[in-house]
Amino acid sequence: MHRIATAGWHTVLLFLLLQSFAVSAAERFTIEDIEVRGLSRLEQGTVLSYMPLVVGDELNSETAQQTIRELYDSELFADVRLLREGNTLIVEVTERPQIASFEIEGNEQIGGDELTESMTSLGLAEGEVFKQSLLDQVSLELRRQYFANGFYDVDIDAQVDELPNNRVAISIDVVEGESARIRSINIVGNEVFDDDTLRDVLALSETNWMPFQKSDRYSKQQLGGDLESLTSYYQDRGYLRFMVEDVQVQLSPDKSGIYITVSVDEGDVYSVSDVRFSGETVLNEKFLDALVTTSAGETFSRRKATESADRIESALANVGYAFAEVRPVPEPVEGDERAININYVIDPKKRTYVRQIRFRGNAGTNDETLRREMRQLEAAPFSQSAVERSRVRLDRLSFIESTEVDTQPVSGTDDLVDVIFTVKERPPGSVQVGVGFSGADGFLISGSVTHANFLGTGNRVAVNLENNAFSRQVSLSWTDPYFTEDGISQTVSGYFRKSDRIIRFSSGFSSNVLGGDLTYGIPISEYSTLRVGAGVSETSIETFAGQTSDEVIDFVSENGKRFTAFQLRTGISRDTRNRTIFVTRGNLIRLNADIVVPGSDLRYFSTSLTTQHHIPLPFEFIAQVNTSLGYVDTYGNANTVPPYENYFAGGTRTVRGYRDGTLGPRDTPFDNPFGGKLRTTSQTELIVPLPFEADGQSTRFSLFFDIGNVFAEPGDFETGELRQSAGVAFRWFTPFLGILNLSYGFPLNEEPTDETDRFQINFGTGF
Repeated sequence: MHRIATAGWHTVLLFLLLQSFAVSAAERFTIEDIEVRGLSRLEQGTVLSYMPLVVGDELNSETAQQTIRELYDSELFADVRLLREGNTLIVEVTERPQIASFEIEGNEQIGGDELTESMTSLGLAEGEVFKQSLLDQVSLELRRQYFANGFYDVDIDAQVDELPNNRVAISIDVVEGESARIRSINIVGNEVFDDDTLRDVLALSETNWMPFQKSDRYSKQQLGGDLESLTSYYQDRGYLRFMVEDVQVQLSPDKSGIYITVSVDEGDVYSVSDVRFSGETVLNEKFLDALVTTSAGETFSRRKATESADRIESALANVGYAFAEVRPVPEPVEGDERAININYVIDPKKRTYVRQIRFRGNAGTNDETLRREMRQLEAAPFSQSAVERSRVRLDRLSFIESTEVDTQPVSGTDDLVDVIFTVKERPPGSVQVGVGFSGADGFLISGSVTHANFLGTGNRVAVNLENNAFSRQVSLSWTDPYFTEDGISQTVSGYFRKSDRIIRFSSGFSSNVLGGDLTYGIPISEYSTLRVGAGVSETSIETFAGQTSDEVIDFVSENGKRFTAFQLRTGISRDTRNRTIFVTRGNLIRLNADIVVPGSDLRYFSTSLTTQHHIPLPFEFIAQVNTSLGYVDTYGNANTVPPYENYFAGGTRTVRGYRDGTLGPRDTPFDNPFGGKLRTTSQTELIVPLPFEADGQSTRFSLFFDIGNVFAEPGDFETGELRQSAGVAFRWFTPFLGILNLSYGFPLNEEPTDETDRFQINFGTGF
């Protein structure tokens, strides 16, 4: 047996450089067979697949070197030798150990699941081949990350334990120690702004007396972000040439304290002399001027310049230039060292068209049901605003929980994109039997069969049955949101209601109502809808001697106990809300006017105006203002409004802190709430973000101020009679009880005759 070439891991580099193990010319031979020795886990075919030699090739100095090099490059072997027995090439290898287990312990501050996944992708995982160099590299990188996050006293111990069958167990034990705290942040070179003002700009801060302080923990990444914030602070105030000249981070000898020194050069304040546009502007220059907020004569602001560039990009994206780029370039003004011109360099790229619109995640919804909500069309120029509006319209569907949109360039083209909407569906149908509670109606038992996306068409079918201490009712409805291709909706409904009283306070009569409605919603713009409909109802009431109020007796005397009413319904609404439940921004304004038309047994009309305003505030707070104004009255020769059509106030929907339905006029002689013709209420809330609620779509906590009342006649209205309350409220969208409303209100100007109820609760479907 002749040794042809050999190399271990400690001599590989020397082998590659000096070729000291090359086969001499006299040892050249033609390979008649290849045999691999030393394998334990690998198959011989695996080794042969990495070799550049096959039977019939000639082994010489060059091919021997190449063979050893490529086997080492596979990183499967710790040692490789080439031997010769006759004309048989013997490849003798020592396999690298296999990782039997890999664990990292003690790393609470760095890593977690992301670190484990990263280690797996690098090859440090069970079943992979072990490489000491990779383990050393990982240990160094882990230590670097700890240092970058202020843990300078960290101890990292990597252990490799040999196991039978050429396997190893790897464990990395981390003792993190205490993070170094920032003892001082010193800013040098600042003359315009003092140190305290500039420190307030930074997220990092010096250690102070505050408990649980985290801002004093040093992080290299956070320091980089703070330096950028400092630069932005100056450049937003005109210091265009501001620079951070030097940053020094010093560690105390005991590794517990960090001292940061930032040297700055403030430079001069620059003003804007002129604004111009260059490149391929595409849009009319007057239109571009309206998008820009950097006016001539004012102090330069990088923030305003960047915002103006973003507005121009958005405007271009709305007319098909999806990948437009706009750069605000400050240019010096000749003869004035402290003035600049802002040149908005516009590169619209090629105009982009939409090839396809696709939907993902809509397992229970027909493609056409989603496609009809699109404001972006296929084969049309791409429009960012149309795509965003399409996403919002999908979000507003009751059977869609959330929508994400992705714009993907079409491979091989530079002017086509595909728009992909990924939806997350809510369960569209439910069969519920449950209980609920309302301050106005008490406990109720209800059953419902509802499907908001019947057969994937978006049609809504609902059957509801309800029973409480004072009334029983059943209703059926069918809504087709696209009764016509133009988006006209149609709702057909029927109902039967038997009630012992108006609300939970009796005025001594009962009623039975049987009726039906047909209503159409006609879109007149993207956000506005016209409501037109008609209804018919048959009502009968019954009075009781000695128990019925004078007001009800007067109504019966004038109109009798049984009457048919034909009603015409009209209205208009404008809705810009981003969602229908737990709205975060947008407004709703709805004006309705309904009239019982001549030919009916009654003569009355009702009008109502409701508004909702949702204003996003800093730090994820939301201001919400809901107002309502309602008025009902008779016309013709009628004098008395039906008592069941009166308005009521008090409770969670109007003025919290006062018992449901108790505000306003009362009947005689029983002094029960009777309602009135005019109601005006307003609810103002500050919605506070909850730390355990990421998206705000299931729970809400708010501080509120309510004001309102009911008046027998419009002429009775007095601002001094408006009841006020303040308090806290909590809402929770429950899986089984619908929306749970809890509130605790403090009446602010109650009268001795008012009925107050500080803690109020409503839950149950339909509330």
